Amino acid sequence: MDSMTAENIVLYDWLSFTSKKHSPDQLISVLGLSHVPWTETRGAKGYKDRKYFSCISIHYNGRADMGVWVEMSGQGCRTFESLSNVGWDMLFNFIRLNDLKITRLDVAFDDHSGLLNIRQIVEDTQSGMYISKSDYWETVLSSKGSTVQIGSPQSKVLIRIYDKAAERGYTPDVHWVRVEIQLRDDRAVQFTKIPLSIGQAFAGVLLNYLRYIEPSEDVNKWRWPMTAYWSALVEDAERISIYQTPGMEYNEERCKRYVINQAGNAIDACIKMYGIDGFTQMIEERQTMQNPKYDLLVRQHKFDVLANRVDFYFNGKM
Repeated sequence: MDSMTAENIVLYDWLSFTSKKHSPDQLISVLGLSHVPWTETRGAKGYKDRKYFSCISIHYNGRADMGVWVEMSGQGCRTFESLSNVGWDMLFNFIRLNDLKITRLDVAFDDHSGLLNIRQIVEDTQSGMYISKSDYWETVLSSKGSTVQIGSPQSKVLIRIYDKAAERGYTPDVHWVRVEIQLRDDRAVQFTKIPLSIGQAFAGVLLNYLRYIEPSEDVNKWRWPMTAYWSALVEDAERISIYQTPGMEYNEERCKRYVINQAGNAIDACIKMYGIDGFTQMIEERQTMQNPKYDLLVRQHKFDVLANRVDFYFNGKM
């Protein structure tokens, strides 16, 4: 998401699961991504081979007891949403019906409206002004912004709050704080079974594991009231009843940088050898499968050109 969205959003931001019943190609079909150009590369974590497309990896050829491991990073989740003809509900139903193991599921709330002050959350964490089922906490301050983590790296439920705008290198006027619930194993599967919208499910799990609080006269800290900011976060998340797809993190500028910086010398050599017409013909007759993300980019470029033309006619500017 290179251009900031105005709306706050709850989204799936990581999914990995394993299957001992299916081949890599079968799982690619399950993902609804048989039509995209997968590449073969080296596997990881004991797997010899991997099929890869736009931050989605299908690892295979490990030990006999390892099965096939599907890994979708945040960008991979956006790829799945943008290009697959299968939705999250269908994918999760398949995983549950086949009793597959979810090794990790991240669900995140992105605050773009200014509900959360990351500095305040860091201070409240360090001061112990919260209640949690975990006694592990840490805060990290760096040039990439501040991060709060509740829950150990080995726990099945871990909550991470961080300055996403600073991590991405945005200017200080951009507000983007992410609250992320990282779930593993049975906790991840249980989340997919919650019969609520993604926003309500996120809010409910968050309240169950973490609350930032204000002091009161009650001797029981667990009965202290929530801070105004945490209450606002939960209420806002609950209202997000329909999942919104933010789209793939790919844009025209990134495409141009890749072509010029990564392939520019080769393109220049081909044009000098075959001329611009010969080079264009070779591109049009190439045997490689068309990548759908570039089709999306071309369509978006056409929409942008059209929007600029309309803006010019109505406002006299480009």
